[in-house]
Amino acid sequence: MQWTIEELIPQRPPFVFVDKVMNFSEGSVTTSFEIKQDGTLVFDGFMQEAGLIENIAQSAAALEGCNAKSNNCKVKVGFIGSVKNLEISRSPKVGEILETQVNILTNAMGVNVAEGIVKSSDEIVAKCVLNIFLKED
Repeated sequence: MQWTIEELIPQRPPFVFVDKVMNFSEGSVTTSFEIKQDGTLVFDGFMQEAGLIENIAQSAAALEGCNAKSNNCKVKVGFIGSVKNLEISRSPKVGEILETQVNILTNAMGVNVAEGIVKSSDEIVAKCVLNIFLKED
């Protein structure tokens, strides 16, 4: 059950904020991402806030992709409807490896409510709740 990130999420370079899936279950995923100097949304050696939100959103997309691939279904495209309870304790710097855990709290009528927590070396650097609308075919 090993897929490339490109198989799991709709985003393409240079706008990819997930390197790999580390752990996956039906309602939860943990991803990793190394912040690179020439990365999108990296300025003056630090990842910007929008990059952290996008990392959580793409981790949620990877979860949906893993679920779809596991069930031999087409991977759906999702759109962020809202960001709630956003907390960012600091901006991570180039060279740090982010581990992001996303848990689906609820799913109703094509909307996932997902909680995301971003850590670097076991320190929480960001967390939020996303409402993600899933596009139906």
